[in-house]
Amino acid sequence: MRIIICDIYVKLVGHNLGHIQNILRFLELNPDETEYVFLLNPEAKSIPSIRTSAKNIQIIFFTEEEFAPHNSGMSLIKSTQFLWKSIMKYVSDWKADKLLLMMVDMFQHTIGSSRSSCEITGIMFNPYPRVIPALGTLRAKQQTAVTKARKLFTSWWMLRNKQLKKVFIFNDKQTVKSMNETLGTKIFTYLPDPVYDYPSRSGLVIREKYKIDPNRKILLAFGMIDSKKNVVNLLRALQELSAEEAANSCLLIVGKVRPEYQDLLTEAVREAKKLRPELLVVSESRFVDDDEMESFVQQSDVISLVYINFYSSSGVIGLASRHNKPIIATKFGVVGDQTREYKLGLTVDGHKPEEIKEAFQYFLYTPKVVYPEKAGQFIKDHTGEAFIRTLLEL
Repeated sequence: MRIIICDIYVKLVGHNLGHIQNILRFLELNPDETEYVFLLNPEAKSIPSIRTSAKNIQIIFFTEEEFAPHNSGMSLIKSTQFLWKSIMKYVSDWKADKLLLMMVDMFQHTIGSSRSSCEITGIMFNPYPRVIPALGTLRAKQQTAVTKARKLFTSWWMLRNKQLKKVFIFNDKQTVKSMNETLGTKIFTYLPDPVYDYPSRSGLVIREKYKIDPNRKILLAFGMIDSKKNVVNLLRALQELSAEEAANSCLLIVGKVRPEYQDLLTEAVREAKKLRPELLVVSESRFVDDDEMESFVQQSDVISLVYINFYSSSGVIGLASRHNKPIIATKFGVVGDQTREYKLGLTVDGHKPEEIKEAFQYFLYTPKVVYPEKAGQFIKDHTGEAFIRTLLEL
């Protein structure tokens, strides 16, 4: 058996790198007779951790020419058609028995229109049942209805390919059930979003590094900082704290800020400092390594998952759970459902700074003894091994 594992989004930022690293590590520690070929985007070639010593694993990369359509600015449908031809060529050249797509979403049109020589499985990150209006306006509801209809159609179209055997969906049994029933199939399958265990960086004490007084409760916003992370509304919420509350609070923003979000964030920080100078805002705009990430989460007090226009699973919820840190999460989508199911924190409407403020005030005044009630159970249900064995059908 030869399996090609294809991921076109392996970068120093994002969860894709973590998945590939951990699959490689697992396969090295658990050798079998299956041959694995990792087919990755050209950028991944420069990442030191994308290496293996296992004899049954090969790592190959798209050429810059093959990958050019993806970066060309042409339509998604057209660019993925070109990319799909290259993928099928690798499948043919390597005589693969199975193709595993680490993100199937953008390939739905091409999968449904193609005839492949091997079985296909993949992970879907944005299933249509989870799409909801960003706002309560009639226009937003109409736009959402159109988007859901389009995504429903592309999911149905994808199923035309009889070689498509499984489509995995992270942490969402209800969506799996709904899609299978609606589309008359059994292809959609539950996949636990893994909680990986990285060591914390030795010697990194964030309160010392950023001069954060011991009395201040740290709210951490972590990851690629863009509109989804909703940091502007976090700032609008915290600037409404009383002077005394603000003097006991710190917003710690850690992660590379997307260029298109930078001006909005800068203005929001300026406004918050003007209206509530007692509030401490600390920003670290760069890529953060895994061991640093562990330290930031471990040493913060509350973790923000108050995302907007995002309804899928998030790896940050597992990080917070492993370090037993409470979260303030969006009430919508998978993250909201998990937060309520495992009692990991509070859920709010991310568009409403008043709700965010009230949630943070709760943790500002609540002792640690009532922090996450079922964090340990969440970790047990979402181990890295469970994710890999389910994905690779071991």
